[in-house]
Amino acid sequence: MSVLVVTAALGLSLSACAGASTSPAASVSVEPLVPTTPSATAAADKSPRGNFIKEVGKSAGITNKDTERIVNFTVNSITPDAPCTGPYPQPVVNGHVVVLDVSIETFPALADPSGGYSEFDMNAGMFKFVGTNGTTFNGDLNTQGAYMCLADEESISQNGRGIGPAEKVTGKIALDVPESHGTLIFKSHLTSGSTGWEWTF
Repeated sequence: MSVLVVTAALGLSLSACAGASTSPAASVSVEPLVPTTPSATAAADKSPRGNFIKEVGKSAGITNKDTERIVNFTVNSITPDAPCTGPYPQPVVNGHVVVLDVSIETFPALADPSGGYSEFDMNAGMFKFVGTNGTTFNGDLNTQGAYMCLADEESISQNGRGIGPAEKVTGKIALDVPESHGTLIFKSHLTSGSTGWEWTF
């Protein structure tokens, strides 16, 4: 798979984007796309953990090494202690169900140019939770209670189904977390080892 460049966007429009830079060797670089000078805003855009700080409703994106956009995604809402709507709900293990409403758009450049097939995934197993005291939770957010909370037709990437090139998807992700408020961190396998994104709710 090609080395990817991660970008965090303030909106879906690419017209407000500055050019992303590539990093040497096999490393992945991250760069905020802002309408003002990046050096003046970069510190405010990153958390102490090195992740892009995102507000609910603000878009983020990923580009490949040729700066072609491959994915846009937006967390539209985060609902703490959400009721489960699946047909066979199970008790939560960690204490609270948090449901994310998400929109995802992929682009043709997501396809592997060497003939392979690439997908974008966003599921409960790809998130971390940081509590209000600043401690990262060691437990699994993708418990049976989270997995069974939503009906299949509501869920994104349910049952291992990834999102392929040139698709638009909206849906939900349920997480089993120990507090009803905190910070969620998401990192994509497309940008393994690089900066991710985080939302405080």
